[in-house]
Amino acid sequence: MLVGVVIAAAFTVGVWWKLKAAQIGGQMVQNQPIAQTTQPADDPKTDEGTADAIEQAAAIPDSNQPENTPASPQELSKFPRVTGVRHWSSSDSSTVVLDLEDQVQYEPGHLSNPERFYFDLRDTQLASELSGKSYDGDALLSRIRVAQPVSGMTRVVLEAKNSATVSAPQVSLERDPYRLVIQVNKAGATPKSAVNLFPKAPETQKNQMAIVIPAPSKEDLQWRAKVAKLRIVVDAGHGGWDLGTVGRRGLLEKDLVFEISQRLGKLLESRLGAEIIYTRNDDNYIPLDQRAILANTSQADLFVSVHANYSDLPSARGVETYYTNLFSAPGTQDLSNPAGPKEAAMRSAAPKNLPIVTLTPVELRDRVEQSRRLAQSVQRSLYGTLSMQNSGLRDRGIKEAGFVVLTESAMPGILAEVSFVSSPADEQKLRSDGYREQIAEALYRGIARYAASSKGVKMASAAK
Repeated sequence: MLVGVVIAAAFTVGVWWKLKAAQIGGQMVQNQPIAQTTQPADDPKTDEGTADAIEQAAAIPDSNQPENTPASPQELSKFPRVTGVRHWSSSDSSTVVLDLEDQVQYEPGHLSNPERFYFDLRDTQLASELSGKSYDGDALLSRIRVAQPVSGMTRVVLEAKNSATVSAPQVSLERDPYRLVIQVNKAGATPKSAVNLFPKAPETQKNQMAIVIPAPSKEDLQWRAKVAKLRIVVDAGHGGWDLGTVGRRGLLEKDLVFEISQRLGKLLESRLGAEIIYTRNDDNYIPLDQRAILANTSQADLFVSVHANYSDLPSARGVETYYTNLFSAPGTQDLSNPAGPKEAAMRSAAPKNLPIVTLTPVELRDRVEQSRRLAQSVQRSLYGTLSMQNSGLRDRGIKEAGFVVLTESAMPGILAEVSFVSSPADEQKLRSDGYREQIAEALYRGIARYAASSKGVKMASAAK
């Protein structure tokens, strides 16, 4: 009995102690794992939360540089805008173009893991419709993002695909119109032209223009009898890395206008007896001011630049011709402008000992009037010829614009936009060899009619 009493007492004491310890422990702070707030993966709310997190992460600026001090609303209103983003690609290259209202300063940067290239455009404002916009990538890029991390600075980020090995981007700031061109190439690859304008030619002859010029007509002979020996500069727009406009099926403006320019030059030589100077004879990029310098030092009588047009709207079609009422001798840009030195670095230095070209007020007035008449003649010929073969083509008329190749050349000059490469209907036509011949023919006839009815203007006075 004594043993039983002891055991019962011990059990009672043990139970009492355990209850007491539990009570004390409940009043103490316990160190426990933090409860997970993430819901199960199959919960719809989880997917929404993850998507939000991804968007927030994507909005974080990619840069290892300190941000600008935000611009005030008054300062921002004076900054040039980034008005558009264009993107095209092939299997070996990707090109991104930012459309600008004026020249800007930009700073490139690179980050790894993941591979990203970014470009900061200082003292700019981003068009509201582009703010925070993201674009699908291609074979080399997974995504392209545009944002304004702080007021007054625009940033574009190119995210390379993990599976792609790319070389450092080639970047340039171009004018007429202003645009930042960024090209990313596959490592070790050379970008190929998407469209071969001579698909049936043997490989050894693809770079040789086999242009057959018909015998001059009676009208050609009449024009030639009225025209003195002319020296004409024919300028094929873009070239080399500068592709120009790219059609939806891959037609490159630089190739198209090069062929048309070669055809035009042959027509002017054989039918009008003109001396032709080409700004480029192959697929190389020639700086814009160098094209004007070539025309001025050659003391040319006329300057004709050939381009093809672009629009975001596939329905945009037609032909238009530009001239200018301005003149600015090459190399005379104002370096007091904060962006001036940057612009000066982009422009190739003019060769030394060039003649200093000047225009008196009378010469400038004559040059503007002659340019306007030349533009009218070429525009009438372009629309009259092409509209008969291309229904729906619009006559977009003649316009004034400050293109460098026009403002810095001293003789009468025009820039002809022969069609919209961005129009699927026009791009299909432009692939036709016969249609390109008609464009060259129309340009020739517009120039010849102008020359036959005009005494022209004298080349600007030049002095060493």
